[in-house]
Amino acid sequence: MKSSYLAFANIILWSVLLLSLSLLIFHNPQSRTVTLAYVQASTRFLQKVPLYESSGIHGFLYFPHFALFFTPFALLPPIPREILWRIFSLLIFVGAVRKLTTSFFPLHQDKIFFYFSLLILFSALASIRNGQTNLALSGSLVLSFLACGEKNWLKAAFFFFLSLILKPIALFPFVYATIFYPSFKKTAFWLFLLFVLFPFFFCLDHPLYIIEQYLLFMKRMTTVSQPNVANFADIQGLFHLVHGELPFVLSLLIRSLAAIGIILLAFRLKRWSKSPLFFSMLLYSFSTAYLLLCNPRTELNSYVFLGLALSFFCLYFLFVEKQKTIGLFLLALQPFLGIEAFGKRWVEIGLWLKPLICLFSQILLSWQLFKDKEQSKPTLESNPNSQSSLL
Repeated sequence: MKSSYLAFANIILWSVLLLSLSLLIFHNPQSRTVTLAYVQASTRFLQKVPLYESSGIHGFLYFPHFALFFTPFALLPPIPREILWRIFSLLIFVGAVRKLTTSFFPLHQDKIFFYFSLLILFSALASIRNGQTNLALSGSLVLSFLACGEKNWLKAAFFFFLSLILKPIALFPFVYATIFYPSFKKTAFWLFLLFVLFPFFFCLDHPLYIIEQYLLFMKRMTTVSQPNVANFADIQGLFHLVHGELPFVLSLLIRSLAAIGIILLAFRLKRWSKSPLFFSMLLYSFSTAYLLLCNPRTELNSYVFLGLALSFFCLYFLFVEKQKTIGLFLLALQPFLGIEAFGKRWVEIGLWLKPLICLFSQILLSWQLFKDKEQSKPTLESNPNSQSSLL
């Protein structure tokens, strides 16, 4: 298929998706949307009243910054608000997909972008429909790590700043990046300082209000980080299959060891990486997989993080490395990341199946990379001059 036809097909694909979504919103703007909580938080911020609920495990669970960030959308009528918010999220998300295709598949950009778009829809549709921040956050984190791989620290800082606004869980990938990119640490320090001070710039006459919201945020996170309901798809979800439950202390131990494990694993793989950009995508994959498995509030829709990573590695192994076995296997996993669309029974299955896919895919990816490393050793030994280009 000619490149011009593929480019047109890409435009049609995303345009049809956006048009269909807009029609659903026109029909009922308050159906299947989470933005009402965002609107409420923005209204509270303008009124200088507490942003956070005192009980329950749902509601506004973001840094105070997000209430400020969402204010321009909150001031709009429901229909344009819902549509424009989703357009914003899609721009970040599709921009990340486009960046991946131009960076890794420069000779077949339109074809790979089309395949990428089809693959990612399995895991992204629910977040697109509901207007959740997961969509924009996944794209923003990809752009953050790729900017680190390009050593563009200001660009990385911008997208990490946006990521932290979109969801507090972005703090882990942010810290993870500073570990592996020492040159980014100085920029990261100023970024974090600016992030802490940022809300004060919009409340110069009420600085104590911002301090109060920070304290309420920390108290709220302590409460909701230990949900007593079994409807989250984290590592605890793996035990739903056998109707078991992890004791809190054991769960905390596993999550702590997992954090150490993915740091050590990435250090091993950093010594041998196909390219700086490829390593940056490994960091995205490992850090977001950790969030999915070890954040006790992981929802099924959050697996758009994994969908983005698996779509990339699937296409990379198929079209760049020409390794069809692992490429096709990762391809076969994609439909299961949208399993909740088939009904309530499948939602219950997804609570353990999705974390299982997440864990297994990261193990498989690591195994494949170590396998490639071992297979490259004879070549390196026979041609010592080639080592510098691979390490």
